[in-house]
Amino acid sequence: MRNRAISLAVFLAALGFVAVQAQQPATEPQLGDFRLRSLRYFLTQAPSYGAAGGQGWDRPGTLFRDWLRIEVQFETKLEWADDVKLVYYALLGRANEAKLFKGEVTHMHIAKGAQHHSGMFMHPNAVRRYGGGRVERVAVQLYYRDRLFDQLSDPASNQRWWELLTPQSEALLNPMQTPWAMLAFDHYEAIRQLPRTP
Repeated sequence: MRNRAISLAVFLAALGFVAVQAQQPATEPQLGDFRLRSLRYFLTQAPSYGAAGGQGWDRPGTLFRDWLRIEVQFETKLEWADDVKLVYYALLGRANEAKLFKGEVTHMHIAKGAQHHSGMFMHPNAVRRYGGGRVERVAVQLYYRDRLFDQLSDPASNQRWWELLTPQSEALLNPMQTPWAMLAFDHYEAIRQLPRTP
C-alpha cells in the first residue's frame, strides 16, 4: 500500500512538472538565429511573357526598360518562423538631388536553412526619374518580432546612411507587384499579403 502511495505521488509530481513546462513560453530567438548572407542590386529588364492570342503589346516610347532589382539571401536557425520582415532602402541621385526610398516585405513559413531569398524592385520610370538611370546605394534590415537581427549595405558601410534622409515609400515594390510575380513563387519566400482596405 505504501509503495502504491509513493508511486502515485511520483506520478503526480511528474505530471505537474510536465504541465508547468508546457505553460512556459517558447524561448526567445537569439541574435544569431537570423543572418543576412548577401545583398546585391542591378538593373534588369522584366521577364517576357507571350501575350494571349498571339497579339503583342507595343511598348510606349516613354516607358523605360531597366528595372531596379534588389536581391537578398538570408538564413535562419529556427525550425519555422513567420513575420520575418525585410526593410529595403535605395538611394538615387546625388548631392541635393538625392532621394531615399523605403520598402518593406514580410515573409511567412520560413523553414530552417540558409537558402532563403527576398527581393524588392523599382519601376524603370522611377529609376530614370529620380536617379537618371543610376542607383547610388542600397541597404536592407532584417526584423523578427519587431527586433532588428541584421543589416547590410551595398556598397558596404559602417554608417547607417539611410537615417540621414527622410525616405519616400511609394516607389519600391515587392515581387508580387511586378512582372516577376509569376516567377516569385519558385524563388522568393512566401509573402504576407496585406488585408484589403474597404
